[in-house]
Amino acid sequence: MVYRAQDLMLERTVAIKLLRADFSKDPDFRERFRQEAKAAANLSHPNIVTVHDFGLDSGRLFIVMEFVPGTDLKTIIQQRGRFPIEEAIALIVQACAGIGYAHRAGLVHCDVKPQNMLVTPDKRLKVVDFGIARALTTIAPEEQADIVWGSPQYFSPEQAAGNAPSPASDVYSLGVILYEML
Repeated sequence: MVYRAQDLMLERTVAIKLLRADFSKDPDFRERFRQEAKAAANLSHPNIVTVHDFGLDSGRLFIVMEFVPGTDLKTIIQQRGRFPIEEAIALIVQACAGIGYAHRAGLVHCDVKPQNMLVTPDKRLKVVDFGIARALTTIAPEEQADIVWGSPQYFSPEQAAGNAPSPASDVYSLGVILYEML
């Protein structure tokens, strides 16, 4: 669940995301979440939603993020259908800039999808939800997983097979989104 809230100390509007209770109860997930939220909080890019804080309160994990007025890209695609090429390219270039910055900082998003991209009224795009992002240093090339994280419509063949994600996995997902827009 994501809530719009007021930061009383800094007098600004923020978004607070509460993670599912079952994730919050798992100590291994909590530690991984802490490490990866810390890494995501260090990202500072105009096309990535800023993470202000994260923690555990009343048994629930939460993230406090920059509030972005706008609509997720998936909703826009469903409302409008096909995009003009120039508009699709302008938006996907912004998504690539944000995701590329995260890659250079050592993070793979792992859940790139239009629902995780917010478009403001003035056509600025911001990538959100680095909640399942993986630090590149924690990914072993031979890694196999029984549980596959991400959204099946957008994840790469290697993610679908349970193999280790890489920056190329996010790029594949960006290509699927561009195809959907056009």
